[in-house]
Amino acid sequence: MENLKDIDLLSIDRNWLMPEAGRILISKPFSGDAYFDKSVVYLTESSDNGFVGFILNKPVLTNVNLWQHKHNSDSWNLWFGGPVRSEYVYFIHTAGPEVIPGSIQVADGIYWGGNFNEVSHKIENGEINEKSVRFFLGYSGWEKGQLEKEINDKFWIVGKLETSVVMNTEADIWKEAVKNLGGRYRVWENLPPDPILN
Repeated sequence: MENLKDIDLLSIDRNWLMPEAGRILISKPFSGDAYFDKSVVYLTESSDNGFVGFILNKPVLTNVNLWQHKHNSDSWNLWFGGPVRSEYVYFIHTAGPEVIPGSIQVADGIYWGGNFNEVSHKIENGEINEKSVRFFLGYSGWEKGQLEKEINDKFWIVGKLETSVVMNTEADIWKEAVKNLGGRYRVWENLPPDPILN
């Protein structure tokens, strides 16, 4: 039987769940990475060319008014999606292409992108609420072979989240993601932001 003292509780044992659209990446805690430390990334695209995703648990700590009317700006959260093209706004939603033309289905009732003007119009009219759409500044991207190497190097572990959790901006996404991993990863749930804190 393995001695608990011999287990590195912050290390990752690969679970062999393959990265693909609709799944999540959970980073190793205290990695020291400026962008991805203690991150949960929702993958929206997986292809022979690489992967695209959005960090679900990094709020943008600034007031950004996406809409013409101020009464809407205060109720919509904006998230840091990743370091690629962070001057642009991207979004995922549950409305579907019938409501937002140009949407791409990711998985499990979640869609990526679509006509931004149409989204803005429907928000202004109250046809779409904040539980239906999540907005991100920038995205996370990996070229062919890059993410696979990072997984093999045990920076990421692949997991799953229910659609309701992915879209819930009030949920503690990190805790939910780690809880789903189960086993010794449950220790990660209550880790402090800084490793020297306890």
